[in-house]
Amino acid sequence: MTVSVDGLGELQAELQRVSLAVATGPGGGVRNGLLLTLLQLQRYALGIVHVDTGRLKNSIFTDLESQGNDLIGHVATNVEYAPFEEGRGGGHAFFARTVKEEGPNVVENSIFAPIVRGGR
Repeated sequence: MTVSVDGLGELQAELQRVSLAVATGPGGGVRNGLLLTLLQLQRYALGIVHVDTGRLKNSIFTDLESQGNDLIGHVATNVEYAPFEEGRGGGHAFFARTVKEEGPNVVENSIFAPIVRGGR
C-alpha cells in the first residue's frame, strides 16, 4: 500500500504562519489584544471613578505580565483608600461597575470573543 499526502509542507508552513500571527502579529496577536482590552477597561474606569482630589483617578493603571505561557492583565490602583471607595458600593464601586457595565462590550469587541462565545 502506498500513501501520499499532497500539500503537507504548505499546510505546515501556513499553520506556522498563523501561529506566529496569533502570538505576535503587528496590531494583533494575543498580547496586543489583551493590552487593548485592558486599556478599554481602564478608560471606562477613569470615566466613572468619583473625583475629589484626582489622586485615585490618576492612580488607575494597566499592567500586563507573562508567567510561562500565560499572559495576565490587570487594571489596578495602588492608592490605599481605593478598596474603601470600592467597598462603598453603588456608584462608588468603579471597578465592579467597569466589569459589569463595560466588560461585556470589551469581550464582544475583542479578539477573545470567539473563545468566550465558545466557552458559554
